[in-house]
Amino acid sequence: MISALRRDGVALGNSAIRRHSSTIKASHHRHILRQHVLLPNGQRVQLVASARHFSCTTRRLASVPQDPEKLPLSDGAPPHIPPPKKHKVDLKPGPLKPRTPEAASTLPSSPLPEHNASLTKPSDTTSPASSTEPSGSVIETAKQDFADASQHGILAPPPEGASRIRTLFHQAKELFKFYVRGLKLIFTNSKRAKEMQERVKAGGPPLSRWETRFIRTCKEDMLKLIPFAMIIIILEEIIPLVVLYAPFILPSTCILPSQKERIDAKKREKQRVFLASYQEIFAQLAENAAADASVDSSLSGVLVKPIAGLVGLSTYTPRFLQVSALKRHLKMLSDDDALLLHEHKGAHLTQAELRQALFDRGIITDEVPQDLWRSRLNWWLDSAEKLSSSSSAADPASVRLRLIAQGVLGRF
Repeated sequence: MISALRRDGVALGNSAIRRHSSTIKASHHRHILRQHVLLPNGQRVQLVASARHFSCTTRRLASVPQDPEKLPLSDGAPPHIPPPKKHKVDLKPGPLKPRTPEAASTLPSSPLPEHNASLTKPSDTTSPASSTEPSGSVIETAKQDFADASQHGILAPPPEGASRIRTLFHQAKELFKFYVRGLKLIFTNSKRAKEMQERVKAGGPPLSRWETRFIRTCKEDMLKLIPFAMIIIILEEIIPLVVLYAPFILPSTCILPSQKERIDAKKREKQRVFLASYQEIFAQLAENAAADASVDSSLSGVLVKPIAGLVGLSTYTPRFLQVSALKRHLKMLSDDDALLLHEHKGAHLTQAELRQALFDRGIITDEVPQDLWRSRLNWWLDSAEKLSSSSSAADPASVRLRLIAQGVLGRF
């Protein structure tokens, strides 16, 4: 009977365990599980189970994923809430890989912000090129000068089919020969000038205007001979730079035709700048200048720089040197006027000589018809002769200074 009761108690205990499996599963974390079971005969039996069995069962059940919402909830048992998952934190992040150009090209293009777009857009306003700068580089200008001299027969052109190195060597050799001939020509011209002066001293015919200017040019070339010869001996390659930026160093016998045209054009441009920038100075000079006044009194309180620049004199020297150079220039104009009047007011002058005569007198020729050039020279000669004859005490230099001011103001 006891064995039967034992079998009944075990069976009832197993059924009770199955009925209360949810409760046992909820408390599987305890080490010892206790359960009181009431037998049919009214006897209470206490069942004790080890946690090892339930831990195995728990692990076995946990290996099968189940949705907690679908699990049946027992009465009074709290719903199973899964613990929140923690995000994995990488304490040592690796460096970011740069995007490849292919990946970047696949991204859709988006408009840039205004402040960034303004930085990427180029400015529409471009600074215009200065008109005083030579067109092209120095090397290109030198090549053009050589080609022009070759067309005029001054320099021999390079042989056909010559390589670049051979062409450069040929050009350098031809230029060196040209400068050496120019230096020799200075001495030849100096001898001719001395012969002209000896002819006059011997009682021969007086000097013409051309001979007078030739002698003056020879004297200027002799002063430039030593520094220019040093440049040729030491560093011949910088002569194109000297032509562009320091043409006053070159003797007249060592200048190519295209270089002469460029030098004269720069002088006329400088003359126009002084004319447009110092109108008030020339108006004041016209008020101060009088036929019987001296040059010093006419220049009293007047800036000399624009007057010197107008007639092609240096403007970088002190005032007293500018005044001295201006007086010599006015004296030269007085002598030149006398020669032109003696030669029928320069009727034999070429266009280049006529233009140079007007430049020496501060008269603008750029953007002026050539038909007016000779009429303005005649105005100058007639006015100078009239003012000089009206007063015996008239200073020839003051008369020319007054005419310069009137010509600038357009009082022809």
